[in-house]
Amino acid sequence: MIVTSLPRKYYSKWTEIDLSALEHNLKRLQNACQPASAQIMAVVKANAYGHNVSQIAPALFQQGITHYGVATLGEALHLKQLLPQAEHILILGALSVSQYRLALEEGFALMLHTLAHLPILEDLARAIGRPAEAHLKVDTGMGRVGILPTEMGAALDQLALTEWVNLRGICSHLATSDRPACPHIHRQIQIFNEVLSYARSHLREPEALIYHLANSDAVFQYPEAHYNLVRPGISLYGYGGAQGTGLKPVLALKAQITQLKDVPAGTALGYGRSFITARPSRIGVIALGYADGLNRLLSNQQEILVKGQRLPLVGRISMDQCTVDLTDLQQTIEVGETVTFIGQEGDETITAQDWADKIGTIPYEVLTGLGTRLPRWAAE
Repeated sequence: MIVTSLPRKYYSKWTEIDLSALEHNLKRLQNACQPASAQIMAVVKANAYGHNVSQIAPALFQQGITHYGVATLGEALHLKQLLPQAEHILILGALSVSQYRLALEEGFALMLHTLAHLPILEDLARAIGRPAEAHLKVDTGMGRVGILPTEMGAALDQLALTEWVNLRGICSHLATSDRPACPHIHRQIQIFNEVLSYARSHLREPEALIYHLANSDAVFQYPEAHYNLVRPGISLYGYGGAQGTGLKPVLALKAQITQLKDVPAGTALGYGRSFITARPSRIGVIALGYADGLNRLLSNQQEILVKGQRLPLVGRISMDQCTVDLTDLQQTIEVGETVTFIGQEGDETITAQDWADKIGTIPYEVLTGLGTRLPRWAAE
């Protein structure tokens, strides 16, 4: 749970969520859809990629989004509380048998990723008197959950015999859609098309189903993978996509200076004495650490923005604090003033991608790793 019960003046670190940037990104995605009639399923798993689903999902609903993707039963329950009017909540992750009953009772759409679960769903749906709404997941080359393409015939035969499992969609997931003109992606699309061709020739009402394959990068780079629904996730929040897509980061991360210190040359900073000043230096202590998502691998590697100027983090990042070298700051600064870890100040910008590049990861991990001690506030 994100703790936001205190007035803002009592926080020394926070994130700011720019809902206008979210709207901008959604429009960019909508404009990229081919056909233009393709629906968007907004993926809001992992607390909307760390952005606070309590703000993000209602904002998307106001922009006309009615289909949502989450990863877990708990996320689906929370989203239903936030948006009881949502038309379609699909649990993208594989559920255990013990979770199916509650998911069915709540009316969530489920991912059917193995035929072994089909009779279980049938029996549970019959017992509670509510048909299961299922999307059949086909593994076209991701190598995770899903039936094999060669099982498609058996899947449709078994589904045709069920009375309490309604097939709502057929889907798959792309493994390398961040790479333009990737042969593996073209092969996955080809396999998916073969699966759909077979399904359409064997289903009574194939036009009633949802067919979805494209994730964020594929929305911009592989229009042939759009079908009648796309599933953007990270691109909603301003990351991913090909160059020139014009996405805007939705989240900014900020904190306050809690102490200023003037230290002589030869002063060691932080655990392990990993940084020793080479000159008399002005050091700022900031109330942000790795428990808040400031990855410890960024120690002595990353810059932050102070009054629009890039300045280096120095010393080992601690659980709750870090230090910045203010010696070259061209303006005066006082305790309590705000600095920016992710976001824009003046002409300078630091993104989650910048962090990811420094430590060999992806912005997904950076954003979802931002801690629950950070309140998520709407940007002013």
